[in-house]
Amino acid sequence: MKKKKVLGRGLSSFISDEEVLINNENSKNSDQLYLPIEYIKPNPDQPRKYFNFEELQELAKTISDKGILQPLLVIKKSNDNYIIVAGERRWRAAQLAQIHEIPVIVKNFSNQEVIEISIIENVQRSELKPLEEADGYYRLVQEFDYSHEKIANLVGKSRPYISNLIRLLSLPVEVKNLIKKGDLTSGHARSLLNCDYPINLAHLVVKKGLSVRQTELLTKRKKIETFEKKPNLNKKDLNTKELEDTLTAHLKFKVKILCDNKKKSGKVNILFNDNQELEKICNILKKSF
Repeated sequence: MKKKKVLGRGLSSFISDEEVLINNENSKNSDQLYLPIEYIKPNPDQPRKYFNFEELQELAKTISDKGILQPLLVIKKSNDNYIIVAGERRWRAAQLAQIHEIPVIVKNFSNQEVIEISIIENVQRSELKPLEEADGYYRLVQEFDYSHEKIANLVGKSRPYISNLIRLLSLPVEVKNLIKKGDLTSGHARSLLNCDYPINLAHLVVKKGLSVRQTELLTKRKKIETFEKKPNLNKKDLNTKELEDTLTAHLKFKVKILCDNKKKSGKVNILFNDNQELEKICNILKKSF
């Protein structure tokens, strides 16, 4: 039998293979139990926010026919309050199927582990949208001081993939809304990260139906950041690039760290489009004093 490929550490890092594969017939020696569905609540901090209703209906039909073969992973808050760590899609479909009790495995996870598992489960199933995935990684950076390299090892992705995805959070809200609606792919969005007028170009890409490659060529023509032509200020090591991406995501404005490797000096540029954005940047910086 061909083994299923697992990304990164996978859920088996947190629960045993026996618990992952457990079903209604072999639950005697496990942490599995059946809970009323009303005792179980979704995790408000879980990365995935959107669930396709048609897909939920298909899963509900399967559950009606065969039951829930893989129990939900939950943490206990009180006797009648459990929070889903992994399996919210099954929980939603079970409600559509009018299932009153569902199998769960109760575990004692830290907040960090809850976030890790939520991200792993969704990424492995390719169910997270780009901005949901980016936000999940960003939380690991901000709340638990993860490096981009550590996240890459966790989920089985490359470090540049993680860094580029987190950078999407720095795009203007109008552009991110186009990504959420599916009008722009993450490939289109990455092409807009380094241009001066991402909103205008994003709408042009949607209007013309441009491919990712066409978008890349368009942004290169529109690029006018002349300081990038300075050779000594253009080369960045991975740590500088990662810090640049993290600051960009945190401030919600494009940040450029320009380093002169010979003089061991440089400067930090925060880019803005109008006076209103400048005022927002000033307010953010004042709060740090």
